[in-house]
Amino acid sequence: MNCLQKFVERGAYGEGAGRHAYVLQSSALPAPSDGMKWYRVEKFSAADEVFEDPGLKAVFKTAIEKGCALVAKE
Repeated sequence: MNCLQKFVERGAYGEGAGRHAYVLQSSALPAPSDGMKWYRVEKFSAADEVFEDPGLKAVFKTAIEKGCALVAKE
């Protein structure tokens, strides 16, 4: 069974958190931005995150329907 996972984009030395990706399978991740890599968030809880930010409900729905959803972080 697949479960929703969260990945963040970071540079080689952990700097510059870029986009966040929510996927069911890591193979669905898009190519990272130049100079960045995807890192899985080990202690990700979809329930906790949607509780803190109800707007993520639509993002999670997209990830489930399409396999991946991206969120640009500032």
